[in-house]
Amino acid sequence: MAWNTIDLPGAQITEFGTTQIFNLGQTCKARDTSTGYIGEFIYMQGVASTAAGSWVLLNYDDHVVSLLADTNVGGVGVAMSACVASNFGWFQIRGKAEANLAASCADNAALYTTATAGTVDDATAGQYQVYGARAAETVTSAAVAEVEINYPQVGPPDGS
Repeated sequence: MAWNTIDLPGAQITEFGTTQIFNLGQTCKARDTSTGYIGEFIYMQGVASTAAGSWVLLNYDDHVVSLLADTNVGGVGVAMSACVASNFGWFQIRGKAEANLAASCADNAALYTTATAGTVDDATAGQYQVYGARAAETVTSAAVAEVEINYPQVGPPDGS
């Protein structure tokens, strides 16, 4: 997906770098140039092993993300680039995104954390739910695929 920002001139949603260009926690909206869909993004510092499509836990205290793990609790986003440690970049928090899905994930399914950091699945066994997120296509093998997110939060499946 290619994006054009709507409300923050100069922001390149899929780029990252070692120099902080925007305020940490800054949000902006952008339009997907091929579909017209609008997404919302937040500017934060990356973490090791992040790839485009990685699910991350958003830490609003220091604005550094971590790869989403199976028992995390809090706000969630999707990396727009390989924004690794000591780099700054954008993470999608609303709209249609391209994100890591585990094998055999069904279209329109609720999503849950997995033992693989940065990846989600529709398998519920003992995992935490990513509320405000669902698969937007079926995948048979692990892949970066379409999801729909609306300010996703992760927590126990019973909502506690």
